[in-house]
Amino acid sequence: MTEIRVDPEDWDLIVPQAEGPQLVVAGPGAGKTEFLVRRARHLIERGTPTDSVLLLSFSRRGASALRDRVTSGLDRSFTSIPASTFHSLAMRVVEAHGGAGDWPRVPTLLTGPEQVEMVARLLGSEDPRRWPSTLRPLLPSRNFAEEVADFVLRASERLMGPSEIDALGRDDWRPLPGFLARYRTALIAANRIDYGSLQVEAVRLLEDPVVATAVGGGFGHVLVDEFQDTTVAQARLLELLVASHRNITAAGDPYQSVYSFRGAELSNVADFPDRFRDARGEPARRIVLTTSFRVPAAILDAAVRLTEGAGLPGAAGPVVAAPGSGSVETHGFREQSGETEWIAAEIDRVRLRDGVPLHRIGILVRSKRRFLGEMSRVLDSHRIPHLRPDTRLGDHACVRPILDLAGTAAEPTPAGVRRLALGMLGRLGLAAARQLEHQAVAESPEAALRSAEATAPLADLVADPGWATRLPAVEGFWRAWIGLPALGEMALHDAEARRALTAFSQALGRLAERDPTVTLAGYSALLDSEDFEAEPLLASLPDDDRVVLATLHQAKGMEFDVVFIADAREGVLPDLRRRDSILGTRHLSPTLTGDDHAYRRFRVQEERRLAYTAMCRARARVVWTATTDGDPERITGGGPSRFLSLVSGLPLEEAANPPPLRHDPTTAAEVEAWLRRRVSDPSMPDVERLAALGAIAANTWWRPRHPERFAGIEAPGTDHGVLTGRHRLSPSQAESYLRCPRRYVFERHLGVGGATTVYQALGSLLHGVLETVERRAAATGREHAAATEAVACLDDQFDPSEFGGEPWAASWRRHAEAILRHLYALWPGKGPGVEFERDVELVLDGITWRGRIDRVEQRGEGLHVIDYKTGATPATKAEAGASIQLGFYTMALGPEVAGAEFWYPGHQPGDRKSVAVREFDLGTLDEVENAMRNAQVGILAEEWRPTPGSHCEGCAVRIVCPMWPEGREAFAS
Repeated sequence: MTEIRVDPEDWDLIVPQAEGPQLVVAGPGAGKTEFLVRRARHLIERGTPTDSVLLLSFSRRGASALRDRVTSGLDRSFTSIPASTFHSLAMRVVEAHGGAGDWPRVPTLLTGPEQVEMVARLLGSEDPRRWPSTLRPLLPSRNFAEEVADFVLRASERLMGPSEIDALGRDDWRPLPGFLARYRTALIAANRIDYGSLQVEAVRLLEDPVVATAVGGGFGHVLVDEFQDTTVAQARLLELLVASHRNITAAGDPYQSVYSFRGAELSNVADFPDRFRDARGEPARRIVLTTSFRVPAAILDAAVRLTEGAGLPGAAGPVVAAPGSGSVETHGFREQSGETEWIAAEIDRVRLRDGVPLHRIGILVRSKRRFLGEMSRVLDSHRIPHLRPDTRLGDHACVRPILDLAGTAAEPTPAGVRRLALGMLGRLGLAAARQLEHQAVAESPEAALRSAEATAPLADLVADPGWATRLPAVEGFWRAWIGLPALGEMALHDAEARRALTAFSQALGRLAERDPTVTLAGYSALLDSEDFEAEPLLASLPDDDRVVLATLHQAKGMEFDVVFIADAREGVLPDLRRRDSILGTRHLSPTLTGDDHAYRRFRVQEERRLAYTAMCRARARVVWTATTDGDPERITGGGPSRFLSLVSGLPLEEAANPPPLRHDPTTAAEVEAWLRRRVSDPSMPDVERLAALGAIAANTWWRPRHPERFAGIEAPGTDHGVLTGRHRLSPSQAESYLRCPRRYVFERHLGVGGATTVYQALGSLLHGVLETVERRAAATGREHAAATEAVACLDDQFDPSEFGGEPWAASWRRHAEAILRHLYALWPGKGPGVEFERDVELVLDGITWRGRIDRVEQRGEGLHVIDYKTGATPATKAEAGASIQLGFYTMALGPEVAGAEFWYPGHQPGDRKSVAVREFDLGTLDEVENAMRNAQVGILAEEWRPTPGSHCEGCAVRIVCPMWPEGREAFAS
């Protein structure tokens, strides 16, 4: 293998040497893409036909950018250069030569959701005897269908068919070869093809030398960017494509390989020289670019510390840093609000003092669901224009509500109602949106939408969902346009809205040409699948100057002067949540196989590479920020990420120190606050205080706020009108209301003080585990599951980020396992489980009550109701004996109920030899019914009087309760 290290002054000598297989390897900012661009220009300028130079990239955005860069540097006009993604290339091969394949005609592509639907239908018709007993109960589950669909895709990416899967000899994969064969038969019968099968089919066609020559011969030179992101199938496709001439130049960097979850094979870069040999059989030439044009020494050194010890084969080795020193900072904040406010204020300083344009500033996070919403709101409050990752066309503020409406029409949910109410079509405030969401739970989504004037027009479209679920997406959009005059109003009065809606209709038109079977609801589901390349980005105007908010993955290929890596908290970055499925899909890849410890090491290394890649987006400055207050009582994420210590070279507690205070104001708001502090500071000289007061009083251009505009106390409003429309109740509502009506209305109907705690997350987790394993046990005729099954299921369902990240998550994981082991070691059941998570309802004086029973056992001739309680303190026997919850379950399930009880596996004193059980007294049913009626009457009459007691300790709404001194202040006249 020939390897040459190329300094910048040698480029002009090496770029023209385009014949034969070559691998361009380089570190961050060293010009891999620029090298390909210059080589493409050289080929065209020397007379190579433009249509014989093929540019390939990982994404549509990358391919388009590559073509634009080549075209812009050519001294000619109207130059058309083929630039493609691997999927587009594979489709062209199948369209041109698919007649030789198994499909009767050119198949149409399946979207991701459509593939899951097809897999779900096939699983629903499977003979359960083909599947292991542990998987049989999962066959009707959509979640399992998603896992099987993912397995199918990953197997295709590795060119593994039924025989290859079968040869691996895994017992848990025994039914999969047969299923894969039946799935392929179903695809051919429907004349559809998924993305994985598309690559397999293209490779199979290209293995015919006639087809390979016809396709590959048309492209005399193939230039591939981001080669480290390719799958096994894509690498094989390239190998066959260039076999006739071997003129391929691929650029990549294994240290920027961060897409293993999408099938990227880390070893492709290292294997390239042996795999792509020249006409003499010699290994491909390696061209190593030595110098970064973007990343200065301080940033590069810090980024390298993140990946030290990885030793990836095929890497470029040390890179010479770009000129300039650069800077890397790490800061910690007690609360997320402090973190977001500081970032926004710092952006103001960078823009106003350093003259950095906003579009040269990036805020990057690991997950867009956690942090970007709050960050966006803070930037709005600072009037800083910004481009979020959800300003993709499908998530533009004017387009997203249409897709939300389509999704809600297809599957009406309270959460969908809330999104619609908050979006551009509803424009309701947060409190009103929450009220509609609660009403959707109590009644129906359609009724909730009709109850508010702003959302009433949406109700007809939700009631008749055919426009979203049956018509082609573009036709569904026009039906929504006709039914919602607000869309026309937005387009008429807002140029950006008009541009977005026009682009959306054009995108749907192109989609209909490609696949008219895709509905608007299906398109919405596709975009929500986290595949951010599934649609084109909404292009900004050339003169747009906006901060970019993006995920670390989305920032790949971008470039900034200043990069903020925000929300860098343990459990978030690195993200070490279990990604493996029940099927163990990761074991398809030799890179990802091995025990859990080896896989975890790989995940940590990939997270380090992701952070390395993000840091190297910056030319001048990188700032890491994290919230340090990992309150174990709240689901807010863990403490600062271990990466802060790696990049700073400091102990973590020092790396997470708050930034130094800056007393010199920059923005108008900071100037106002600075002046007011000086006026109110008695230690300041009188002349300075008077000068500050004069500046505040002056009618200057920056217009300080008038004192009347400061936050004050509003007059108290009425207690009535909180409830609207019809209502449904539950035993938990009744118990909450009877404990304290005022706290009930604030938490249940006004959304105040009801923050989710880790105790609730623990309860949800354990209930989910018990439902899963007990259903499996019942399906196999067992009375109950085993502790080992429950612990394995716990590992599958446990998400550390829901428990504050590490180190708290590990403690909660151990606590959950202890509860499960205690329960199964001393199982208190006395019969087989016959129903799990059973929904029940009861009508009382015309009002519907609903609830969900955790477990129903058959004991002799009668049924027994069990409700799991994961808290550590059991109810007293008297409290359980008259429990509204157990009484409601007993009445709702009917006369077959012979008993009901609470189980408390979380109550584990050292000498306990049994699980604590509290039984319901069937003789108290009349008492329970009267309590339910009292709660029902009080709620419907909107009687919200406070009821003080021991439950007031820790009450989140005590500060607005007139029974307490701190609450009475809110009602002072």
